[in-house]
Amino acid sequence: AGVEAAEKRLRALEAHLAARRQAEVALEAAVGGSAIAPLEAALAKAVESKVDPHLLERGQRKLGALKAEEAKRKEEEAQIAAMRAAKDRAAAEAALAEERKKRGAEAAAAEAALVVREEEERRAQEAARMRAAQAEANAEADKDRVSLEEEEQAAARAVEEEEALRKQVLTKLDGEGVRFRSGTEDVLEYAVYLGMNLHEDLGLLWIADQALQADDPEGWEQCESPNGDVYYMHEVTKQVLWQHPLDYQYQQLYLTEKKKVAGGLKPVALEHRAAPPAEAPSDARADGAPPAAGEDDALRRTLQGLLGTSYGELRTLLTEPAQCKAPVRCFVIRHKSRMGGSKFDFFMSISKNDDMYCFTAKKHSVAKGCYYSIALDQDEVRRPKAGSESFVGKVRSDRKSQEYTLYDDGASPDGKDKDARPELRKELLHVSFLNSLRNRNPGAMQVLLPRVDAKGNALTVQPTDPEGSLAEKLKRNDTAQLLEMKNREPKWNTASQMYQLDFHGRATLASCKNIQLHSKEGDPADVAFLMGKVEENKFNVDFKAPFSCLQAFAFALIVFDNSSGAF
Repeated sequence: AGVEAAEKRLRALEAHLAARRQAEVALEAAVGGSAIAPLEAALAKAVESKVDPHLLERGQRKLGALKAEEAKRKEEEAQIAAMRAAKDRAAAEAALAEERKKRGAEAAAAEAALVVREEEERRAQEAARMRAAQAEANAEADKDRVSLEEEEQAAARAVEEEEALRKQVLTKLDGEGVRFRSGTEDVLEYAVYLGMNLHEDLGLLWIADQALQADDPEGWEQCESPNGDVYYMHEVTKQVLWQHPLDYQYQQLYLTEKKKVAGGLKPVALEHRAAPPAEAPSDARADGAPPAAGEDDALRRTLQGLLGTSYGELRTLLTEPAQCKAPVRCFVIRHKSRMGGSKFDFFMSISKNDDMYCFTAKKHSVAKGCYYSIALDQDEVRRPKAGSESFVGKVRSDRKSQEYTLYDDGASPDGKDKDARPELRKELLHVSFLNSLRNRNPGAMQVLLPRVDAKGNALTVQPTDPEGSLAEKLKRNDTAQLLEMKNREPKWNTASQMYQLDFHGRATLASCKNIQLHSKEGDPADVAFLMGKVEENKFNVDFKAPFSCLQAFAFALIVFDNSSGAF
C-alpha cells in the first residue's frame, strides 16, 4: 500500500512537473511574441502551474508593456483619426470658401458688366443728344450764315443799284456843268439820307450842299455808341439825338421845297447854288490811281525792300505775309460820318516824306452783326461786289462784336456768288475777345493767324464747313498748325506807381486802342503788331512778319469796332 501510494504520488509529481514545463514553454513562447491574449492565457496557466517566479515576472512585465503599447497605439490612432477629420473639415471649409469667392467674383463681374453696359448706354444717349444738339446748332448756324449772306448780298445789290444811279446823276450833273461847294459824292449821299429821290429831286440837291456847309450848332458834340452808331449830345442839357441837330431842319426844308415843286412852283436852279469846288488833297496816291510805269517799278522795289518779299504785283505785296524783321510803319485815318458807316483809310510810310495809300474799309451794319469791306480803291469800297478787281476781303463780326474773322475775296462755301468767284474764300485772321476793350482789359483776347513757313508761304485755311474754320479750331484747341498772338502786358513802374508800356513814341495819346501783339510762344519784347493813337482820328499801325499788310489793317479795324464808344 505504501508503494502504491508512493508510485501514485510520483506519478502526480511527474504530471505536475510536466504541466509546469508545458506552462513554462507556453509562457516563454508568449513572452517572445507580441499578442496580449496568448500572453494572458499563458500567465494564467503559469500561475496555476506555479512556474518559476522569475519567468512569471518576465511574463507580467511583458504583458504590461504590451498593454501600454496597445493603449498608446489606440491613442495615436485616435489622434490620427482626429487629425484626418480636422484636415477633411479644413479642406471642406476651404472648398466652400473658394466656391463662395468664385460666386462673389462672378456676381461682381456681372455687376461690373451691368455698370459698363449702363455707362455705355448713357454715353451713347449723351452722344446722341450732343449730336442732335450739334446738328441743330449747325443747322441754326447754317441758317444764320445763309441769312447773313442773303442780307449782305441784298445790301450789296442795293449799293450797286444806288451806285449806278449815282453814276447817272453824276454824268448828268457833269454834263450840265453843275458844281457844289461840298464834294458831289457827299452831296448825293446826304441827299439820299435826307430822303431825296435822285431821279426826281435833282433841282433840290442844293439843300444837301447847304446842309453840309452849315456850321454845327453850338453846344452839340458828336459821339459814338458801343455799337459804333453816331449820336449827338448837348454839352449843357445832355439831350441826346440820334441824328445831326441840323438834319431835321434840312429835312423840313426839303419837304417844304418839294411841296412847292409839286404845287407847280419852279425849283431853285442848281447853277444858282453852285460854287467852285474845294481844292482836292494833293496826295496823288489817295485816289487809288495806278502810278506811271517808271514809278510802278520804283514803288515795287521799295515795297519789296520794306516787306522783305519778292512778289511782283502790288495787290500780292499787300495781301501776302511779310518776311521783314524790322517793323513797317503805317497809319490809319478814321472818317466818322454823320450818316453812320464809318470809313477807314490805311497808308504805309514808304519814306520819311512819302506815304502810300493801301486800302479803304467801310463798315456795313446787318441784322446779325456787321462787316467791313476792304478795297484797294476808295470808291470801290462802297460796292464790294463779286468779281471787283479792287475788292480784297472783308472782316465779319458776330452779333455781340466778340468774334471776328478776316476773309479774302473768295466765295462763301454756302453763298450765291460762286459763279462770279469760283475759288472758295480763305480765312486769314480770327480774333476772339473774352470781353470788350472798353472794359480796360485788352489782354483778354485770342488772335489766330495761319502759320507761315520759312519761305513766306502761309498755311491755307479754306474751310468748306464750319468745323474747319479758325473759330472752331480755337474752340477745340486745335492750333498746332496756327500761330497764336498775345497782347503784350504792361509792367509796373515803381517810380510812377502805375502800369506802363513803352510804345517808342508811336502812341502819344491815351487810348484803349493802344495795343501791342507778340507771339504767344515767343519773347514778349518781339512785337509783331503795334497800334497807337496820335491824333483824334489818326492811329499809327506798325507790323512785321508774320503779318501781312491786309492782316494788320484788318486787326486795326477789329480794334476800332470792339472798342467803339471808347476813347
